[in-house]
Amino acid sequence: MAKRWKKEELTYLKRYAKDRRVADLARRFKTDAAAVQLKLRELDLEAVDSVEPAPLEGSHQLGLFERALRALHSSKWSQAADGFQRVVREGDQPDLINRARRYLAIAEERLEGDHEVEADDPYLQAVYERNKGNFDAALTIARAGGRRSKDARFAYLVASIHVARGELDAAANYLRTAIDLEPMSRVHALNDADFADLRAAAEHADLFSH
Repeated sequence: MAKRWKKEELTYLKRYAKDRRVADLARRFKTDAAAVQLKLRELDLEAVDSVEPAPLEGSHQLGLFERALRALHSSKWSQAADGFQRVVREGDQPDLINRARRYLAIAEERLEGDHEVEADDPYLQAVYERNKGNFDAALTIARAGGRRSKDARFAYLVASIHVARGELDAAANYLRTAIDLEPMSRVHALNDADFADLRAAAEHADLFSH
């Protein structure tokens, strides 16, 4: 279920977000980093570790992505979901497709409310559960059939969950698996605010160096 932001929480964000990390804000408001990042963007705010995504080469798919992102920020959930679905379906840039999948899950969460996302795509279902804060449910999906060890998307998602839980060693192990399966995972993690705590851990610095 989408987080309902209270007036005092919005006031806190406006006053203190610039001095806080996304993960800290997520813990304070008992939600996930994706929800915090979306609200920060809606309010035109930044946290200490807000990171702009690496620029992507211009394309028709990028135009679709940007329009869908604007729709998402305007709470036009159906329009946003349609746009991100087109990027996932028609795109040919892995980085852009991965971003679209993450935002698609957010749009579907807002669109569906308390209803479950259709389970024909286990990855989207796992992302949906992760974004709702249902980490155990997301991990169960990622474990099925050994997905977290064979599919870079699931390994990356599992790593992000462990970061959110403060389990940095486990997060590092799964991010390493994701990188071994798909080297671009390193770039994603380098630009993903969900991995801020892991990037700050000196003992895992090698994960973010080329």
